[in-house]
Amino acid sequence: MGRSNDEHLAKLNTLGIPWEEMTEEQKLQQRMEWDKIVSDPKNLECTCRITGCRNNHNCNQCVTLHRYFDGYPNCLRPLEDVLEKGVPQERRYNMHYKIQSAGGNDKTGLVDPHDPDGSRKRLVQNAGRQNMIEVMNNWQKIAQDPKNRACRCKNVDCWYHGNCVKCMALHRYYGGFPACDRYIVDMIDDIVDAYWAEQGSKPEA
Repeated sequence: MGRSNDEHLAKLNTLGIPWEEMTEEQKLQQRMEWDKIVSDPKNLECTCRITGCRNNHNCNQCVTLHRYFDGYPNCLRPLEDVLEKGVPQERRYNMHYKIQSAGGNDKTGLVDPHDPDGSRKRLVQNAGRQNMIEVMNNWQKIAQDPKNRACRCKNVDCWYHGNCVKCMALHRYYGGFPACDRYIVDMIDDIVDAYWAEQGSKPEA
């Protein structure tokens, strides 16, 4: 894993002891701390503003659909903004590239804060040649396919394995992505590193 994922996992481990070196009592203590976070209703709220989406408030299907197209849920966009701070929009990771009907980023300079790369708008426009309901039905088939919905995390002993709501809430609380989406964070790190290498250096935070 890359830099950002390592930093996230370090924050997640509040005891500061490598998991494999923890005693069973320490592991239980850590799990109980995490459980307090995912037991707080405000941490479980769906923050996606696309309320007309069929998967709004349905974490499992939302995560499944976006992951299928190498994307991530909208609730993680603020975290991506932090990772790619200072990188021009047209150079950032386009999470909708594969789900949209036409690739590439808009370069009009007009940015919808809820659709910064313009891909959702472009998707709807390009779907004019077919029924948008058909497009959404196809997405629904993807999101409901048991093969796609299966939890890909290898930590099968985690209390939240297969529970997207609590898994997302926990990782989002500590400013990171769940295990199934961490390969995207590594790609974002590569994009960011390449951009600042071209610029000569990254500005001091």
